Amino acid sequence: MTDTPIRRVIWRSADVARVFGMAIVFLFLWTFFWKVYSALFIALLAVLIAIVLHVPAKFLSRWIPFRVAFAIVVVTFVGSMVGLLVAIIPELMTQVKGLAESLPKTVESVQTWLHRETGAGPDSEVTRNIARQATDFVGRFVPVAFNLISTLLGSFAIVVLATFFAAQPELYRELFLRVMPADTRERWARVYDEAGRNLRQWVIGKALTMLFIGVVTYVGLTLFKIPGVLALAAFAALMEFIPNFGPTIAAMPAMIAAFAISPATALYVGAFYFLLQQVQNAITVPLVERRAVNIPPAMLLVWQLMLAVGFGLLALFVATPLLAVLAVAVRIMYFEQVEERKQWDRREADPALPAVTPPPPPLPGGA
Repeated sequence: MTDTPIRRVIWRSADVARVFGMAIVFLFLWTFFWKVYSALFIALLAVLIAIVLHVPAKFLSRWIPFRVAFAIVVVTFVGSMVGLLVAIIPELMTQVKGLAESLPKTVESVQTWLHRETGAGPDSEVTRNIARQATDFVGRFVPVAFNLISTLLGSFAIVVLATFFAAQPELYRELFLRVMPADTRERWARVYDEAGRNLRQWVIGKALTMLFIGVVTYVGLTLFKIPGVLALAAFAALMEFIPNFGPTIAAMPAMIAAFAISPATALYVGAFYFLLQQVQNAITVPLVERRAVNIPPAMLLVWQLMLAVGFGLLALFVATPLLAVLAVAVRIMYFEQVEERKQWDRREADPALPAVTPPPPPLPGGA
């Protein structure tokens, strides 16, 4: 019986230096990402707004030159934003100020209502918990409202960036493909085109659902005679951009404003938002969003939680489109290549099998 030679793995100095260099590059890229991730998310928001600008301009270019159509669309979009901000910001400021001033009265009315309905006194544990939770929420909502105002004012910088993207989309497509390796440009072109088509369908669908939610919320809160209807409806439309969490966030300030009228009104407003969300989930989401971006709801929810915990509120606005782009890229650049290699291996093992597409170029490193 011959002894089987033992193969020993020896780390050379060059191997150690290569691994060390790769670790340094990874740490550098990771640190760099943490410093610029906000800019990346803002760039993705600019891409989404660019789609909003480019689609109607492309449609109008059937009858007038594209540059004229694009100028009309941009002026209309910016004018609408300015008009909406002029109408919303004073009302939102008044709403926040009135909410902070009416909080003691609201808590007192809740205590009275609880005492009448349940017999719980003002010193009961339930009443103290409600008062504490309401105070904590307002303490958090007021700075969030002011941050939202500053974000809306700063969004004009995003609109400027989106204007550049929308004016010459083919230029940025060519730049994107030029930085990719030559043997993978065809696949990256497919990723770019398919991801762009999905994002275009998603943005159009989301714009329609936001318009629907804003109009219905405005009509409903007007019937309930809630103060600050325009600001609350605009806030509900904006939060509709965030799947799953947006409608819940939008309902909270409306319910607190309704508590200033009466607890019963707050319950009616809460039921109104709940029914509106059910209608939206049953009709608009399947018809508009899931046809454009085919992502399982559980995966989207986990992805949103990960981004919200790691990067904050801004990440929630780009969670769905970012996941849609990553899903297309992984499917085309990885899974399709793996499947083609499997088919080619089976073809080589059994020549009787029908011909298949030639294998893709070898992966880096000879994998």
